[in-house]
Amino acid sequence: MVLNALPDPVFLLTEDAFYAGLFGHSDPGYYHDGHGLVGSSLYEVLPKDVADWIMEKVHLSLHQERLIKVEYPLSAQQVKGLEDKTGPDGMIWFEGHIQPFPNLIEGKKAVIWVARNITQRKLLQDELLHATQTDPLTGLYNRRKLMETLQEHFAEFQRYGHTLSLIMFDIDHFKQLNDTFGHLQGDAVLQSLSQLCNPLLRANDLLARFGGEEFVILLPSTHRQDAFITAERIRTSIEQQLAQVVGMSNPITISVGISELTSADTSMKALIDRADRALYQAKNSGRNRTVSL
Repeated sequence: MVLNALPDPVFLLTEDAFYAGLFGHSDPGYYHDGHGLVGSSLYEVLPKDVADWIMEKVHLSLHQERLIKVEYPLSAQQVKGLEDKTGPDGMIWFEGHIQPFPNLIEGKKAVIWVARNITQRKLLQDELLHATQTDPLTGLYNRRKLMETLQEHFAEFQRYGHTLSLIMFDIDHFKQLNDTFGHLQGDAVLQSLSQLCNPLLRANDLLARFGGEEFVILLPSTHRQDAFITAERIRTSIEQQLAQVVGMSNPITISVGISELTSADTSMKALIDRADRALYQAKNSGRNRTVSL
């Protein structure tokens, strides 16, 4: 049969959630053999939330009488009967093309669901996205990602009143450090500082390199007083550990500014400017300290 020569699996799914047919997908490097699914209900072999989602798309295609395109992840471990079948390991990303079938299957409407393996494309997309969001030296998020996330949180603050605090800090006398020990040592300081900070933050905090030797930490659902405690923990840790980590004798310190989003702020710029002013107050007051505004 011609359909069995197709490189991608073609499912025939009925409106009452049964596998009525399966054709194609002969390459085990891309797909698992799912012919044993024919005759089974989606709800017998898939997690309920996955089956619900698939049937929602099936009914949408039938109701609108048109082609529907979707992208979705699915692994063999989620499909009862495929766990031990030969095929790719881990999660597979699929592009689904769902089209109403022109004939009834035992009196029931059905769709043709073509599932194309797009895992490599998704991995490439993820790599490209990662590259646009991260700083290549430190591996932290970059300024672009920070600003995007800040804007999202500002919208949440305006809608729901979710509080947000910002910590901004930079390395004291970093230019002098670079001039004395060279840029490679300066790079090592930036990298090691990033590694020291991460364990001191929560999973939902965001640490980003803002530019040069300047860093910003976004702390969701955090008031200024709690942000101050976090900032002091980071400042103290850097003073006590960073020089030793990079093999320098004199302590390396940071100056820190803190601000909290308020109802008077009309944009994220106000929050950033306030943290920036606090940072410069810390530097003008002698450095190696934290100021909150």
